[in-house]
Amino acid sequence: VPSFWKKDRLLKELNKILHPYIHIKKLKTVNSSFNPRFDAKKRSYRYLISNKFSPFTSDYITYYPNRIDITLLKKALKLFEGEHNFEYFAKTGSEVNNYIRTIYKTNIFEYKNLTVIKIEGNGFLRGQIRLMIDFLLKINEKKLTLSDLKRQIDKKAFYSKHLASPNGLYLERIWYHNLII
Repeated sequence: VPSFWKKDRLLKELNKILHPYIHIKKLKTVNSSFNPRFDAKKRSYRYLISNKFSPFTSDYITYYPNRIDITLLKKALKLFEGEHNFEYFAKTGSEVNNYIRTIYKTNIFEYKNLTVIKIEGNGFLRGQIRLMIDFLLKINEKKLTLSDLKRQIDKKAFYSKHLASPNGLYLERIWYHNLII
């Protein structure tokens, strides 16, 4: 931005324009070569699921009528952790040099009437989170197993290429060198 902008004023003006969809907490000065996509070191996503349908939240939360087995899905999520070739969890048409990504941390928990799934990694392929969530829900429904998931992660078999709903998927946080955004 031009140098005449003071950070505090720019923050207020941006939040006026972006409200209520985005709220900026903090602005930082960065090098002009900074690229928000390629300089990110780590990202975390949240996926929100509810078994109670509401037309008021249907754009923001995935409605899933079945009971979720938290214990089973915690085991499934742990299989994603570590460095893997996620080619079988990339949307068709993804143009990348390699499919190797590292998942640092996963979690699933209940909060009020929601099931929250968190996935933190060094980067994600196009559609990767939604493909992972769909696989988890199929495990929950006993249509697929933990062994099936392990085999697909290891690229020994291919079971599912369906995307979970985009409703409920949120980029939660991005980490840059010494910045947390």
